[in-house]
Amino acid sequence: MEFCFEQTLRVSRDVLFRFHEDPAHLGLLLAEWPGFRLLRHAGHIQPGAETWFEQRVGGFLPVVMGFRHTVYEPDCRFGETLIHGPFDRFTHLHEFDETTEGTVVRDILEVQLSWQYGGRFATQHLVANALNSAFDFRQRSLRELVSNKNRTGFRFED
Repeated sequence: MEFCFEQTLRVSRDVLFRFHEDPAHLGLLLAEWPGFRLLRHAGHIQPGAETWFEQRVGGFLPVVMGFRHTVYEPDCRFGETLIHGPFDRFTHLHEFDETTEGTVVRDILEVQLSWQYGGRFATQHLVANALNSAFDFRQRSLRELVSNKNRTGFRFED
């Protein structure tokens, strides 16, 4: 299945890209998301770097996922592919497009759960709902970070 999540923020593309360039900021975006824990990262998102995290499913089942960064085009896009986890396919492309309204942050995912975990049926009926909720949360979190409602130390100004 393919998913696309978009939001427009009144922040320049280069600043938003710079924020996303630090994999530690994933921990900021999802700090309040139940069951999420950033395990380790390479400190950058250039091709070959890895980011690992744990997500508790159903509040108790820990699922560890590892991603290898594969695409890196500064200020425009970056992407990663799953190298460890319950999915046969999981790619995630992050795109940043500057418009007159602000910067469009777009997440494009291609996801297919392994047949052992329910395959296409579980992807459509369980994973899709979980991803919609997670990206809705992530978008709200990024809006709050940009509007300086918390103290991250990252400046969303040019």
